[in-house]
Amino acid sequence: MFENFVGNSMFEFEFLNTELWLKYTQERYVPLEDIKYRLDKLGESKKDWPQLKEKIQTYRKMGSIPFFFKSIDKKFWFYPSDSILKKIQYIETAGVNLFETISTQSVFKNEFISNASVEEAVTSAIYEGANSTRSKAKALIASCEGPKNKDEWMLINNYNAMKWIKDNAVLPVSTGLILKIHEIVSNNTLSGDDANFCGKFRNDTVYVGKHEGIPHNKINEALGEAIELTTNHPRFLHGLIKGILLHYFTAFIHPFFDGNGRTARTLFYFKSIKNDLKFVELLSVSADLKSHGKRYVKSFDLVKEHDLDVTYFIDFCLDSLVTAVGKVERKLEFLMKITALEDKDNLTRNQVSLLQRLSLNKHKVISIEEYSSDIGKSREIARRELKDLLGKELLDEIKQGKKFVYRINTSNLRAKLWGASS
Repeated sequence: MFENFVGNSMFEFEFLNTELWLKYTQERYVPLEDIKYRLDKLGESKKDWPQLKEKIQTYRKMGSIPFFFKSIDKKFWFYPSDSILKKIQYIETAGVNLFETISTQSVFKNEFISNASVEEAVTSAIYEGANSTRSKAKALIASCEGPKNKDEWMLINNYNAMKWIKDNAVLPVSTGLILKIHEIVSNNTLSGDDANFCGKFRNDTVYVGKHEGIPHNKINEALGEAIELTTNHPRFLHGLIKGILLHYFTAFIHPFFDGNGRTARTLFYFKSIKNDLKFVELLSVSADLKSHGKRYVKSFDLVKEHDLDVTYFIDFCLDSLVTAVGKVERKLEFLMKITALEDKDNLTRNQVSLLQRLSLNKHKVISIEEYSSDIGKSREIARRELKDLLGKELLDEIKQGKKFVYRINTSNLRAKLWGASS
């Protein structure tokens, strides 16, 4: 193969400037079989497809970054195409700008970041099968009530895991840390014989769809290699790529009987935060899975179908992060728009701040006493300001036990900001 390549170096080199290569490897990283059905558009004959297919795959491999696992005899690789690099640049630039903007908003910064953790915890659990709605799940976390069943434990565990990785970001990535994360996300969710493996590697074969986890006696060594490759690789790897790869390798190894997906996605966050990508705290990588779960599964299949080319998985994850950035931008735009009500509806700055914070979690409630403490004013002033917002139909009043509490009326707030049609 290499001799043929050298012998036809001029022809082969010119191939890198063809529309076929630029359009389906650089502008978009298209699976080989999908390229086959686009040949007519480029004036290429399908009868030449076997040679073209080999050429594309060869060039992709030659320009790739390799990840060799000796323990399981697997040679993964990643091709840093133009489209991949552009997505990374966009995500980081937009993400940093968002984080810096939100960091200047002291009134809702902590609430915003906490809300992002809730969103990830909820969407990850629902994707993994938790029987709940986003609304009910967020209400459960906001209520601080103890979980009553497996579904609720999954939600609370995910949220606790997100808090734990932020509190322990100084720790190095290790197999012990992976076991700890699994212990948190799987707490009280495993049944039968699996219940004995909370925070422990499996001791038998496991199948997930068409995928078979690696032999259980290779797990510890393979995870060690995954950690080393995503921490000390001799080639440059962007922090996002390191996190995504650790996510993929953990899922491929499948070290646990259950909870692998939740553990792998939590590891992405931990690795990203360790690489000082603080803006990732604002994003939910799982939020896209409900609508594009099949693409997530397909990306794993494409890696195997293309001789362990992890570019397909990386590409999917970056697309999910681009979507997540867009959602954060829209959320921030909404919160900043609320500030206009200070003049438009003659609100105090404290009232505006309250609306912003409550908008981040429509299930959160606040009492007169809590609001009084928040703003450092008397109970009477707090009561008047809450009643004013109630009169303007921006808050709802709810009886909770013997006292009244207040909750955001999101639909009325949106109507006031964007008009009744929004």
